[in-house]
Amino acid sequence: MPIIELLFTLFCGLVFGSFITLASYRLPREEDIVVKPSRCPKCDTRLGFKDLWPVLSWATSGGKCRHCRTPVSIRYPLTELFTAALFLLIYARYGITMQGILLALMAVALIIMIIADIEEYIIPDEVHLALLPLGLGYHAILGTPPESVLWGFLFGMGLGLLLHHGYRWLRKKEGLGYGDVKFLAVAGLWLGVYGMVPFMFFSGIFGVIFGLIWRLLGNGKLFPFGPALAAALFLGVAFPESGNYFWHLLHH
Repeated sequence: MPIIELLFTLFCGLVFGSFITLASYRLPREEDIVVKPSRCPKCDTRLGFKDLWPVLSWATSGGKCRHCRTPVSIRYPLTELFTAALFLLIYARYGITMQGILLALMAVALIIMIIADIEEYIIPDEVHLALLPLGLGYHAILGTPPESVLWGFLFGMGLGLLLHHGYRWLRKKEGLGYGDVKFLAVAGLWLGVYGMVPFMFFSGIFGVIFGLIWRLLGNGKLFPFGPALAAALFLGVAFPESGNYFWHLLHH
């Protein structure tokens, strides 16, 4: 029944959102995300069953650690709710299908990337390593020719290296980081050569918007570009008609 599927999707979104809060904190610090139990970063108390319910644990404890009463960032429940909303969006478009499941897992990797880049200015290599097999599986379902996938990957990597070294040569300072270069290669694998042009266009738009918000919040001129890249990739894959709309505008 649809209501059962909706509740299942909502539950999965909250659970994966909880995983994202953990992974986005630990991966930039090169900490284990599988075996190591969750602990309060302030009092180091191991979190129990009551502490690990997505959103509910934060709400019922008043947004504080149940043991030492240290405030817990609101980014934890917000991440869980956002992930759940994204899972529901994917379900509304693709249902519970292999295509929808792979898109949901891609979204998990992208949210981890966004948070890690905002907080630590780093895109963990684990994000790229997760997106690669997910992208290959996605194309296998769609029946995409392997050579198209390969050319997309090589084009994305070449574009990333060109932007990285070109900016350094022109401006004599660091521009696009190697984490972004790796991500462009992965984006090329997902989108193919044809899809990379609208991807770069939307990345630029999202980058300008995010950069303005970043400055308005008083975070300085230098801002992470990973969130813009992640948003543009999700848009291009989950809503491929956005690329068609771009080409339509370009031809008119």
